[in-house]
Amino acid sequence: MRRYQYIAGIMMAAMAFAATACSDFDDYNETPTDATPSGNITLWQNISQNPQLSDFASLLKRSKFEMELDKTRSYTVWAPLNGTFDMAAYQQLNDSMLLAQFVKSHVAEYIHVASGEIDERIHTLNDKSFPFTGNGNYSFDGVNIATPNLPSSNGVMHLMNGAAQFFPNLYEYLSMGENIDSLRNYFKSYEVTTLDLQNSVKGSVVGGVQTYIDSVMITSNSLTRYLNASLSNEDSTYTFLMPTNKAYEAMYNKIRQNFNFIATTKVQDVAQFASASGTNSKTVTVDAEYLADSLTKRQLVRNLIFSNNDAYNQWVIGKGLFSDTLRTTTRTKLSNPNELLAQTVKKVEMSNGFAHIVDSLAFYPWETFAPEIEISPSRYIANKFNCSTQSIPVDDPEGFVFGPEVKEFRYTWIYPNSEYSKPDVFIELPDVNSTTYNFYCVFLPSAVISNDTLPNILNFQLSYCAANGNLATYNFSKAYADSLLTGGTLPRVPTAVNMTTAFINDPYKTDTVFIGRFQFPVAYNGLGDDYRPNIHISNPISVFNKTHMATYTRDMRVAYIIMRPVEMDEFEAKEN
Repeated sequence: MRRYQYIAGIMMAAMAFAATACSDFDDYNETPTDATPSGNITLWQNISQNPQLSDFASLLKRSKFEMELDKTRSYTVWAPLNGTFDMAAYQQLNDSMLLAQFVKSHVAEYIHVASGEIDERIHTLNDKSFPFTGNGNYSFDGVNIATPNLPSSNGVMHLMNGAAQFFPNLYEYLSMGENIDSLRNYFKSYEVTTLDLQNSVKGSVVGGVQTYIDSVMITSNSLTRYLNASLSNEDSTYTFLMPTNKAYEAMYNKIRQNFNFIATTKVQDVAQFASASGTNSKTVTVDAEYLADSLTKRQLVRNLIFSNNDAYNQWVIGKGLFSDTLRTTTRTKLSNPNELLAQTVKKVEMSNGFAHIVDSLAFYPWETFAPEIEISPSRYIANKFNCSTQSIPVDDPEGFVFGPEVKEFRYTWIYPNSEYSKPDVFIELPDVNSTTYNFYCVFLPSAVISNDTLPNILNFQLSYCAANGNLATYNFSKAYADSLLTGGTLPRVPTAVNMTTAFINDPYKTDTVFIGRFQFPVAYNGLGDDYRPNIHISNPISVFNKTHMATYTRDMRVAYIIMRPVEMDEFEAKEN
């Protein structure tokens, strides 16, 4: 069984051997006959008969590769001379590692001649890529070539004053790195090896089963595809934070708290409500432990890898200017790069980047596994009553509403259907974890829609699934929210909402109002779009009360509901 090799170089039309010339129609695997004796015998014969290559020859023989260099297939060999490399270190390797890490690093398919000015990258038999450069004097992987272009009947050999240095790629290192078993096991669980039917050579059919003379196997990994990281690609370059088993377990336990699922989760089926007091519900049943474990591990690994070609990350490998942000291959931006890299206990160079073995993962939860959630009514209204909606484009060249970066946006205007109606709106909350969130409502100024300067007065009721699987309601109230802000004694959570529990905004500005805090006992992120908690927004005024009608608007100028993890607010408060 062999590993399929791509053509790594172009056959030279003429070799610097002095003697018989090649025609333009010579096959890549044919080597010109040379006038010197070495040109008439194979590469293996030349190696085994050269006393300066006795160490190299013994390693070839031990790895059972000498027969390959005795065939007619054309190869180029970069052969390290005796005494120029650490023979004892390579003798310690087992046969398969010796073949993969040493022997195949010094052999490439086809003929690569040192002639004139060259600046190539040679793909050797182990799929590694080494620089082959020079102009008169030549080197391979930075090692000086003492004698170039020694011909053989099946290729060419260059004698080197040292050995090429093998580096595993990042994917290979997952299989050999110490103290990263948890990470390795997770990645390897997504690995699949299949037969490459297109490039395998068919043999006879035996008992109705197709056999193959030369079978080519392809190993793929769906997890690396999900992470947009070609970790086995020698032409790519990455920085990979590899957590030790200790770091992996600690981060797993931290993330796991955000994915507390139960076997059967109930939610309101708001779309089926006939009125704002509807009671329709639906349930979803899952394997709670399996789902929690799966999502926890996926969140743990999704922000470990950074492309070194990304402008945000180049400073990590000494290129470009320092950036205060790293960007992962899944496009997540991390704002504490120095803190993340400071956990490195060992930095290992790879053939396609660097592994940072870290003893802790300093992720900010709100940037990774427990993000802030911004909910626009225009997208997440699940049902509405006694009102109509209109999507309105708003130009804001001065950044009056959301700041200078937002020049235009769309706002959903929610307004009553009649002179005596009040809007009731149910808004679904997507991607909710079993996390403690601070809730905010972003009210737009009245000038965005009309010249009406009256404020909103609104109540907010949260529908969620309790830990026992039953539906429950949490009523936000201004008194409770104010006590949270001031650190005062918390009042009881109200059993109903009314004028005294409602929130009022400043109609002359974009007003972000804190409406309270809530910890979800169960997670919804992973159950699918049909199973979400919701927030019911209502207006408590009486349409027959002249004072109410003259004091408050019934239009809803709600731009966003924002759910911020408490840790995020606490961190920003300390920073400020």
